[in-house]
Amino acid sequence: AATTNQTRCINSSITNITYAITNATGATITGLPAGVNGSFAAGVFTISGTPTVSGPFNYTVTTTGGSCVPAATATGTITVTGAIVPVTGFSYTTPVCSNNANVLPTLVPGFTSGGTFSAVPAGLTINSSTGEITVSSSTPGAYTVTYNFPASACGLAASSNAPITITLLPTATISYAGTPFCTSLGSAQAVTISGTGAYTGGTYTVAPAGLSINAATGAVTPSTSAAGTYTITYTIPARGGCPAIPVTTTVVITQLPTATISYAGPL
Repeated sequence: AATTNQTRCINSSITNITYAITNATGATITGLPAGVNGSFAAGVFTISGTPTVSGPFNYTVTTTGGSCVPAATATGTITVTGAIVPVTGFSYTTPVCSNNANVLPTLVPGFTSGGTFSAVPAGLTINSSTGEITVSSSTPGAYTVTYNFPASACGLAASSNAPITITLLPTATISYAGTPFCTSLGSAQAVTISGTGAYTGGTYTVAPAGLSINAATGAVTPSTSAAGTYTITYTIPARGGCPAIPVTTTVVITQLPTATISYAGPL
């Protein structure tokens, strides 16, 4: 007889444990895990089956029915490893502005590495091993990132999802057609604003004081303004992970000229 030790995953087959038995008509075995048994045929005792429980199992093989020799025993250990359940939870801080640096996922404690990150729809630049997102080369939009961990010898397959949104950094320009404006102009003069992204909803400010301006619309009223040169700032509000962004232009208000004429006389 001999001593044989094996390690197997739960629900995987036991193979190659055999004992050659001479001068005996059979053998019995104790200590096997559920799902595994022993059989005797043609002088060979074979252990086979599929373990359905985990743990270390110390077994003993004892010969029976021998003649002229005492019963013999052999021992061994079968260690059954339980199924490994991967930990795959992760998340991103979202939304992310398109001018941000690269973004790494936040992994839950005990995260099982070795899987693959991917994203849908197309447009997100992502490292398939680490989940790191290269924001500068990603197309703004909403994405779902998936982490897939494949089944292994003793491990189960698992996956988790997390959303992330890349927001386009807004840009804007502002201008006033017709500047300089004369103080005789009584109607409000509208601002022209253009750009990309979500640049609406900001506020207008002016320096120095003296210009009559609507803080919400940016319209200026020359007739109630003091003559001078003004810098108008439109501040794009912070949103979507992007910071507040100021843009400026200049408006000039000119004083309506006045004059008197007279004749020294008499002529």
